Amino acid sequence: MIHEVVIIGGGFGGIRVAKMLSRMSLDAHITLIDKNRFHTFYPDLYEVATVHISETVRPKLNFHNILSTASYALEDVFLHELNVTILHDEVTAIAPDKHTISLKSGATHEYDVLVVGAGSETNYFNIPGLSEHALPLRSFYDALNVRNAVDEAFARLPKNHLIKIVIGGGGFTGCEFTGELTGYLKKLSKVHGRPEYYAECTVIEASDSLLGGASAWLKQKALERLSSLGVHCMLKSPIKEVGSREVILSNGIAVPYDVLVWSGGVKANELVRSIAGVKLEKNVCVLVDRYLRLAPYQDVFGVGDITYCVDEKTGKAMPMTASVALREAKWVARNIARALEKKKLKEYIPHTAGFIIPLGGQYALLESHGIHLSGKIPWYIKQVVAVHYWSTILGWRRAIKLVRRGLKIFRENDI
Repeated sequence: MIHEVVIIGGGFGGIRVAKMLSRMSLDAHITLIDKNRFHTFYPDLYEVATVHISETVRPKLNFHNILSTASYALEDVFLHELNVTILHDEVTAIAPDKHTISLKSGATHEYDVLVVGAGSETNYFNIPGLSEHALPLRSFYDALNVRNAVDEAFARLPKNHLIKIVIGGGGFTGCEFTGELTGYLKKLSKVHGRPEYYAECTVIEASDSLLGGASAWLKQKALERLSSLGVHCMLKSPIKEVGSREVILSNGIAVPYDVLVWSGGVKANELVRSIAGVKLEKNVCVLVDRYLRLAPYQDVFGVGDITYCVDEKTGKAMPMTASVALREAKWVARNIARALEKKKLKEYIPHTAGFIIPLGGQYALLESHGIHLSGKIPWYIKQVVAVHYWSTILGWRRAIKLVRRGLKIFRENDI
């Protein structure tokens, strides 16, 4: 009997589960469903959002080059896996009692085991005007929209106008983007004949520190780094509402902006709300059991940003990072194999390997297993980690080629 394993989402978790299962000697066929045709390397979206495109080169060629630095076609990722089928469609509903999923195309698909790795989406926290006026930074196309909006502001506004870029949210995404944005602003200032000091960026954070959930060392170093780049960080400043040209804080202060980027929160994909009986923790992520199954179902697993797991050592929820998704995927793949072989499942042990946070140019922060580093070395380590990741799904030759191409394009902003 051939078991049908369906994986929803071609992100870090979904890709890793499919790759691992395809290499196991199982009587199983794997169907990976994603509404996009590409697997995106989200840790590089801050680079895409700040990349400078030369006006002397064909725009179509530039777009292709940029796309190829952070994305890879799913069909090419699984080119040699004969037991994996890529289905380009969108899942609209899940019926665990019938072992079926409904697709946007109108079709239904049956499964024996389901893996939900649909990822996260932007959380606007019901702040009035925020979704209408802010640009999110959650996908490759979001990153391009942000990049274009900043470029267009320089082209559109008078040269004596102080261009104001406001970033809502000082978490990992917000800090990484802001750090690289400073180099992009300098590049645009030169291209458009503006003084560098005629462009500024401000980070607005509701809590009392940047990088919420990180260690005190990371928080302090991130604040110091961004401040040294000329970034204004407004802490303890919850956003009350957003207008077409200004952000209103809870204390009544109005912060004007020309471009507003929102990176202040994410939540599990709305798809999980269609699953009857599952519990949402803090109305954001799905609660999973100790085997990473979506309770109360025995044959539906969760992986990546949709899951809510707590690190028993710290008592904190696991962060929505690529490394966490990859570790969960490894566990899910092995537990699926054990389930199909009628073996006892193994409990998942939440664990955080650490963080590498790039903060503009060739500078990054690293914290792992008690080690703290800042400067160029962590930045180089980040590139090695990227090559290693791509090698696990593409092979070393294609991985090195892809990362080298990205470095050649993105380092243009490191001025």
